[in-house]
Amino acid sequence: MQRLNQILKNLLSNAFKFTDKGEVRLRIYEARHNWKTANASLDSAERVVAFEIKDTGIGISRDKQNIIFEAFQQAEGSTSRKYGGTGLGLSISRGLADLLGGSIELESEVGRGSTFTLFLPLGYNPDTIIKEKPSTLKPGEYKLEESDSTLTLRSVPTIRAVEPRDLEGLNEIINETGDDRTHIAEGDKVILIVEDDVRFAKIMQEKAHEMDLKVVVATSFGEVLDLTNKYSPIAVTLDVKLPDASGWRVLDIFKNDVNLRHIPIHLISGEENRQLALQRGARSFNLKPMKTEALTELFKAILEQNNRRQKKVLVVEDNETDASQISRILDNDDLIRIDVMGDGKSALEQIRNNLYDCIIADYTLPDIEGTEFISTIYTLNKHNGTPVIVYSAKDFSNMEKSKLKQYTNKILTKGSSSLELLLEETVMQLHLNHQVLPQEKRKIIEDLRSRKDVLLHKNVLVVDDDVRNLFALTTAFERYQINTITAESGMEAINIMTENNQIDIVLMDIMMPEMDGYETMQKIRREHKNSALPIIAVTAKAMKGDREKCLEAGASDYITKPVKIDQLLSLMRIWLYR
Repeated sequence: MQRLNQILKNLLSNAFKFTDKGEVRLRIYEARHNWKTANASLDSAERVVAFEIKDTGIGISRDKQNIIFEAFQQAEGSTSRKYGGTGLGLSISRGLADLLGGSIELESEVGRGSTFTLFLPLGYNPDTIIKEKPSTLKPGEYKLEESDSTLTLRSVPTIRAVEPRDLEGLNEIINETGDDRTHIAEGDKVILIVEDDVRFAKIMQEKAHEMDLKVVVATSFGEVLDLTNKYSPIAVTLDVKLPDASGWRVLDIFKNDVNLRHIPIHLISGEENRQLALQRGARSFNLKPMKTEALTELFKAILEQNNRRQKKVLVVEDNETDASQISRILDNDDLIRIDVMGDGKSALEQIRNNLYDCIIADYTLPDIEGTEFISTIYTLNKHNGTPVIVYSAKDFSNMEKSKLKQYTNKILTKGSSSLELLLEETVMQLHLNHQVLPQEKRKIIEDLRSRKDVLLHKNVLVVDDDVRNLFALTTAFERYQINTITAESGMEAINIMTENNQIDIVLMDIMMPEMDGYETMQKIRREHKNSALPIIAVTAKAMKGDREKCLEAGASDYITKPVKIDQLLSLMRIWLYR
């Protein structure tokens, strides 16, 4: 399904870009040998599905149609300057179609529009053609309609979503991971597996199915946030090494987004990094290769944690006033049950006999030395992975902190606003969505976050040739007290950078006319000699290799359109914290 999505996004993006007026239509139907290109896979297939994308745009001259799939340059060079960039890679789309045993055909006339048709055989196998049961796919036509509520690049109309039932029998064939995304019902417990090794992802999926869990698989970073927002997984298993991003970056994005940080992340890596994983907010760390027993334990732990509606917290504190304050700020009969112990030995006995979702422990206790106490908690809870927060008035040295970090998830120092910090940290470690908290506690977390937000009063340069995008981002940033400076072209951005040395971060649209985002970033890096300035590329593309191209041009990171504000802010925070 991922490859099909990439092809259709490419073809639709180009149709949108080169259609100023009129319409763009996507029609899906069962083909009846109406393809013109000789293709053994199509010719021998029992059934072939066609995706026809027809626009009323500027069209392509006949002499250009022969080279259109080598470099997408509709009409002459002036067209590229007017509409911005050189397209979105038809050569890549044709390559993907070949991998699926299909082909892409073009019909076009200058001034009257273009029709691109993708033909795909059902049940394609590169070695043998698998005969599928008769498909229930019905021909359907989806007309793009004008919508004032959705603004996208170049005033393109919005498209009504193609429902899974319209592609019954096709999704499973195209989706190489064969996950459950086409048959997830309300109330299903969904796990998101982020893993580019399809073989291992299928092994994990089979084990999850044994426990009645549904699975969606992301094989690249580009899919992670979309699948998370769409399917609301109860947990994520995250491979550290992804083809287009580091798993650590994905973990940071989740834990910096107040709307995603409650989702438990179970890190999987071929290298030992347990301490770093826990410090950055992972629920567990799992070392590859994972045996069947380890996978069983992982999914069992995920289910057990999700099924515990009331979370159990152990507070170990000998000071009665402090213990009372901690209990009061965390107290919530429906969500959190609190046990309080006043000495270390009683607390260890309690931990031996009970499973807790979080342990909050003072370092200085009357009956046991601090490091011994915390390390013993770690040993007792190593199998369960219960998060431990040290909450103490002690001023730890760097060496003491380094030692404690081996056994804890967080170290907090008692102070004027420490109870609010403790609430926020505990809610995150319990994987509770802060939205389910009582209003006054939800407000504490939101106010605390806005007070300490690294984005506060930062100067952001937004470069985009679409004025509506500039307006939308400026409006959104105002709510977070971010100062927005806008530029409608690459040249204007260069001039602003020359006159203003107070820019903290840059958001750079890639597809701009005359000087695109790649060239603009190169000029900023070359002429201003500022390698530390964070530049986030904002691109409509989501194809393999785009990240590398952006980074080579000087971007610090990239995010794809349509941009979700919360996730953009999280990415900005990560770079500004550095």
